[in-house]
Amino acid sequence: MTGVGVAPARSSPRSVTLAAVGDVFFARGVAQQIDLHGLDYPFEFTADILGRYDLAFCNLECALSNRGTPLRKRYLFRADPADAQALSAAGFDVISLANNHTLDFGPLALMDTVDAVEDSGMVTVGTRPAGSDDPGVRFHEKNGLKVGFLAFSDFDSGADESPDGYPAIMQVDPELLPAQVADAKRNCDVLVVSMHWGVDYMPLWTGRQRAIAHMCIDNGADLVLGHHPHVLQDVEVYKEKPIIYSMGAFVWDSSSRGADRSAIFAFELQPSSAVLIDTIPITIANCRPIP
Repeated sequence: MTGVGVAPARSSPRSVTLAAVGDVFFARGVAQQIDLHGLDYPFEFTADILGRYDLAFCNLECALSNRGTPLRKRYLFRADPADAQALSAAGFDVISLANNHTLDFGPLALMDTVDAVEDSGMVTVGTRPAGSDDPGVRFHEKNGLKVGFLAFSDFDSGADESPDGYPAIMQVDPELLPAQVADAKRNCDVLVVSMHWGVDYMPLWTGRQRAIAHMCIDNGADLVLGHHPHVLQDVEVYKEKPIIYSMGAFVWDSSSRGADRSAIFAFELQPSSAVLIDTIPITIANCRPIP
């Protein structure tokens, strides 16, 4: 494990470096801190680190919208669409929306979230057009390497099927997943699959997580990035491919049961290869990650 004093990551031709973190949201306590300190507050101590790498990924666990109808559920997360600028300024490139909160205020708010993120210069992954079977693979090409991203949620969103013209969340279907992963890999050099899964605050992965992760790699995924438990879980290497079962929370407002400990995971991506090259420990204090 290395600290934050390492030299800036440099990728060679046909090689791309990727920094990945877990759950980010801008609601509740985080919104209060932004109101007090400004939009740069959440990533004040980590933007420079994320900027060392060619690409950066996170899971955005809230809607960015001023519209929509709240679902009937205990926790509802929504924030200002302008908060997408904080993600962009922090160096993020790929944002997963496949989780159990981006539909908290319905498909209209999810559509606003997609627009807010993409208008800020980033790529969203984990949504599909309503009524479509397209898994929504997205690509980044850099240094001659075509990197593919897929994202899925293993939870019922709690919302009815989105109407035509609106995005829907990609959800795990074990019968469809092998073909979805294999089709995506045929169109890129290296494939990253994001999974929102597991049990809140549980430090151990479940058998279902492991089965889904192995299924992804068996069908062409080169790296599996997990999130949702809000705590760190083990790293496994399966068929020489890394699986991060849970990357923990990153911008979050709870310290319960270990949720104040996290990490930035950095990888070197090459054709059909992903290698974990750096792990930077993080403490979350007053809602923001600090190395």
